[in-house]
Amino acid sequence: MHHRKAAPVLSEPTENDIQHQAYLLWIEEGRPEGRDQEHWFAARELLRHHHGRGGRPRRHAVAASAAS
Repeated sequence: MHHRKAAPVLSEPTENDIQHQAYLLWIEEGRPEGRDQEHWFAARELLRHHHGRGGRPRRHAVAASAAS
């Protein structure tokens, strides 16, 4: 009998991760008003991309770029 390896389970970013990333995007874009939902969806997709590559995003690199 052959055993198949289970496909790796990709973790979803947490709500806190998404909120933090959305905040960083908001700062990077000059703190525009009325675009919170746009930033949330963009942050979720960005984090999903990072999570899909086998690990959690590196917050320090993102935070450092936001401070520039």
